[in-house]
Amino acid sequence: MEDDVIFIRQGADLVPVAAAPYEAEAVLQELLEHHPQLLAGYQMSRGDPRRFLLVCREAPVADHEGGGGRWSIDHLFLDQDATPTLVEVKRSSDTRIRREVVGQMLDYAANGVRYWADGALRQLFERTCAGTGRDPGAVLEEVVGPDADAEDFWVRAERNLRGGVLRLVFVADVIPDELAAVIEFLNARMHDTEVYGVEIRRYGAPGTAECFVPRLIGATAAVETDRRRPTSLDESLRNAGAEVMDAAERLRMLGEEAGLSVVFAAVSLRLRDRLGTVVLLYPTYGSIEFPLDFLWRAGRDAEISQVRDALQRIAGDSRQVSTKSPNIGCAEALAHWDAVREIVQRLMRLRAETTA
Repeated sequence: MEDDVIFIRQGADLVPVAAAPYEAEAVLQELLEHHPQLLAGYQMSRGDPRRFLLVCREAPVADHEGGGGRWSIDHLFLDQDATPTLVEVKRSSDTRIRREVVGQMLDYAANGVRYWADGALRQLFERTCAGTGRDPGAVLEEVVGPDADAEDFWVRAERNLRGGVLRLVFVADVIPDELAAVIEFLNARMHDTEVYGVEIRRYGAPGTAECFVPRLIGATAAVETDRRRPTSLDESLRNAGAEVMDAAERLRMLGEEAGLSVVFAAVSLRLRDRLGTVVLLYPTYGSIEFPLDFLWRAGRDAEISQVRDALQRIAGDSRQVSTKSPNIGCAEALAHWDAVREIVQRLMRLRAETTA
């Protein structure tokens, strides 16, 4: 790094500014906490740059059910699509960055997916907001947008977590070749989990004007990841079963008939009205979900029970349908499609009533 410089124009001259190592790992950690754009989200997805919501610093991870935090992740973020993003920070001078950090990260991911309780991500986020005196809804809107549906966002975060739809990011001032090779290998071979390195070099001296230059490691693998990631419903369903494909097509037709917007996101097909999402289909899980957050907010307990009971009749006695965000399998939906249609239409009427 001694010979690493950038040049800044001052008048007619170019002035060399040398790379400045971080005094401590905590300096880089704090920088990411307040400036998550340094994670190079625009390099991860050029067409739709990633924006990051800080869930928690030093997020605890247990190694058994009900256990305390055996480990802690340096940073836990969610992007605007509710993809959990685990970040581990090391300085290049730390010898653990070459091998040990990979094992640490895989421990965190495997055990976080397994042992974080339902609602844990939201609780950690709200605790972080309380610590900074900021309103959770306002913070969420900054990342997701003014039309953010908080309940829908956290439901998606839980689904992504349980389904292993994650992003693992190794951050350092310099990513050594040994770690870069592992990142490339993992990112090229993991289907639902993205793996990146982000090199954040600092130029200038502390106390003066500084320049930070993030660089994504794993760019060639990122191209493969983008190629794997579906860009249309048809691509998403190529490897899905016939029942999922049939249910998706019927939902698409139902949405068009009912005047709903048909939106395909990274892992779901959504039917939306002007008030938000009415129904979602997750091809990965083969399930159809009916968000009821608007009824919860309106205190419409009777309607919640009625919708949940109708879905329970479709699901049968094989399992209990949840009350918060009830879902049914695609096969179950196809076998009772008229009932599904009635539920969607009923939810549209209820949404209009509760916001009139």
